[in-house]
Amino acid sequence: MIAGIARDLDRAICAEFPERAEASRGHDDVAPAFTDEATEGLERPGAVVAARHSGYLQFVGYAQLVEIAESSDAIIRLAHRPGHFVVAHRPLATVWPPEAAGRVAAALDKGHVTGPHRTLTQDPVFAIDQLVEIAIRALSPAVNDTFTALTCIDWLSAGLSEISSRILEEGVYRGRSGKVRLIEFDPSYARMVNRAFDKVRQAGRAMPAVIIRMIDALEHVAENTTNGQQRQVLLRQAEMILRAAEEEVQEPLDLADIRARYDRLVETSGALDANEGPRSAGDRPRPS
Repeated sequence: MIAGIARDLDRAICAEFPERAEASRGHDDVAPAFTDEATEGLERPGAVVAARHSGYLQFVGYAQLVEIAESSDAIIRLAHRPGHFVVAHRPLATVWPPEAAGRVAAALDKGHVTGPHRTLTQDPVFAIDQLVEIAIRALSPAVNDTFTALTCIDWLSAGLSEISSRILEEGVYRGRSGKVRLIEFDPSYARMVNRAFDKVRQAGRAMPAVIIRMIDALEHVAENTTNGQQRQVLLRQAEMILRAAEEEVQEPLDLADIRARYDRLVETSGALDANEGPRSAGDRPRPS
């Protein structure tokens, strides 16, 4: 079952996040064009369009929304990504100029499909959450199945390694005119890493085998990163793992192994940073 979820995660990553060598499906890498064209308009008040239905967002019709924005000469900024829980009467999107909101509102309702549960369609984080759920249940005192948790950590590291090589910048979609028409909620790299490790770290903070596997997993992911910002996210997570270990792990030799794994991760990250240029000011030594 774990391997099946991992395969689902891999397929979802390939479907949702383009490789850096490929043309994106309408995405721009932090697009300077977005800043030039849209920032001035977005500084003015827009009209908030509220959701009509509550539920998990299962699908967004991006092409449909771009088309209606183009025909209305409008810009739509979405408030949610697939996988988020949408509450009726709460903001679903913001539209510029405000007078276009009435026409766009119906398309926003039709272009957002909600349901009683999450799906993998447009939502790779759902597979990450599934692996994490299995891991923390395995680490519960009632189950106490460390090996299942370790297997989940291994597959999480594989998924995050793949994600690290993909384009995750904010989605900016253009209409036929070439103008920015739709801005998607940011699929943050930090959010994905934290979703993969936070709960497992909290559940396994006193378990050396789990701690060591998490730090090793972060090192494997670091080897596949494409920039220093990604590695800083991984190091932040590793620092929290180490602090928890220093508070909870009583055996000195276990703690020595954990610190050695952390130091190796820092060394790996530093070597990768050196290949890109000087270390950034945000780089931090191992916490004491």
